[in-house]
Amino acid sequence: MQVPIFTVDAFTNRPFSGNPAAVCLLENDLDEDLHQKIATEMNLSETAFIRKLHPEDDFTKSSCFGLRWFTPANEVPLCGHATLASAAVLFHVQKNTNSVLTFVTLSGELKARKVEDHIVLDLPLYITYPQVIFLCVLYLFHQAAVGDMIVQDLRYSPDTKKLLVR
Repeated sequence: MQVPIFTVDAFTNRPFSGNPAAVCLLENDLDEDLHQKIATEMNLSETAFIRKLHPEDDFTKSSCFGLRWFTPANEVPLCGHATLASAAVLFHVQKNTNSVLTFVTLSGELKARKVEDHIVLDLPLYITYPQVIFLCVLYLFHQAAVGDMIVQDLRYSPDTKKLLVR
């Protein structure tokens, strides 16, 4: 079985800059462990796997696809730059004829649309809650995470289980 793999530099129009992601086009489902083996081999922060949802789907004409993301170590529920890279492969390499693509993912349906010569993503909005941290913990966290920068806000998202620092 052959799997087409593209390396795409997201957030740039120059080679060897931006944020690279691998994008794989899947004609058929892969064994679960093969996703991880490919992502480990690609050794980029994320490898995206675009799959057809139905056997009659076509990468140039269909508007809805499955999408999964893997780091070299594990599957992740969401990756913005690899979603952008996936849309770029479908729009620019596969010449997909739709102006809007829908990706079915672990984070729900994500939309990518062509707007002139750009791609615009609609990503999920997760609610966050302000966090109160004791000064001694904040000092240690501050030094480890951001060094000399001032922490303006600290929030937590229970949906993503992420602590956000501004």
